[in-house]
Amino acid sequence: MMLEELIAKIENVSKSEVKKAAPSDARDIHQIIMESVPRGPHDKMVLGYLTSLCAERMYPGTFELDVNGLDYIGFELEKGIIAVEVAGDNLGSCMRHGKIIAKKVGDETGSSMVGGEIDADEINSIGNTLGGKINVKKVHTISKDQGAEIFIKGVKFKRGFLDRLLGR
Repeated sequence: MMLEELIAKIENVSKSEVKKAAPSDARDIHQIIMESVPRGPHDKMVLGYLTSLCAERMYPGTFELDVNGLDYIGFELEKGIIAVEVAGDNLGSCMRHGKIIAKKVGDETGSSMVGGEIDADEINSIGNTLGGKINVKKVHTISKDQGAEIFIKGVKFKRGFLDRLLGR
C-alpha cells in the first residue's frame, strides 16, 4: 500500500480514520513511511499519525525511524517509543503518553502535548504545551504558555518574573 492509496480511504484526517485505513502490521506501516514523500500538510499529518501507530503497535519495543526531516512525528502518540535522528516541525504534537528521542528537532515541538516525554539534543522551538516533560540540551525558543515540565541541561526551566510581567 502507498500513502496515496491510504489517503484515498480517509474522509477526514484524524487518528481514528488513519488507524482504520492503515495496515495492521507495524512492518507494513513502516514501509509506507519509508517510501512516502509528503506533498503538503495533509500528507504530513497522515504520516505523523502513521509514526504513532507504528510505535504503538511495536510497543514495548522502540520504533527506530530511519527517515529524517518528517513533520508531525509522534502525532497524538498514546504509548510506545520513537527514536529519530532529525525531526521536522511539530514533533510530539498532541501526544498523550509515550516517549520520543531525537537529536535535532524543528519548530513547534510538543505543541498541545498533554503527556509523554520528549528527549532531544537540540530543539529549534518548543510550542505551547499543556503537560508532559521535555528534556533538551539546547533550545532556541520557548513559547509563552507552558504546561510541560521543561529541563534544559538537567535544570528545570522557569520564566523569570520580568518575562511573566512583560508577557514573554
